Amino acid sequence: MYYSGTQGELFIDGVKAAKVRNWSFTSSLNLLDTTALGDTDATSTPGIRVNSGSCQLYYYAPTTTVGENNSASVLINKLLKAGTEGIAPEAEQVVLKLSLNNGSGVPSHITCPAYLTSVSMTCSVGEVLSADVAFQVNGAFSEVVL
Repeated sequence: MYYSGTQGELFIDGVKAAKVRNWSFTSSLNLLDTTALGDTDATSTPGIRVNSGSCQLYYYAPTTTVGENNSASVLINKLLKAGTEGIAPEAEQVVLKLSLNNGSGVPSHITCPAYLTSVSMTCSVGEVLSADVAFQVNGAFSEVVL
């Protein structure tokens, strides 16, 4: 069975994000060199995992206020601050759930605590206003169901 973007979902702090164009994540493992003097071949051992990702959300104003949330502004406000206000570690962390509804009743997904590392907004003639958001996972994924 093949999957498409229509089966993808993004949740921000447990709430399904509205108007998501795409999401992606990358998990990589840094290897530590254990090669000793006299060895003829390089050896290594697992080091630290680094998990990061991005998503693109359409920035829009809901026509009703019941049950709708402009998730782009929720995420953007975690990083963009007026003046000299800094980033509060606990308040600005989000829990992201990147999900793929596979029709089994239990969607494939990863859940992780994350900090936003960059936000880029694009406004072009003939295009819907969108925000590209990059994030860095803070620690390990809290849940992985693939």
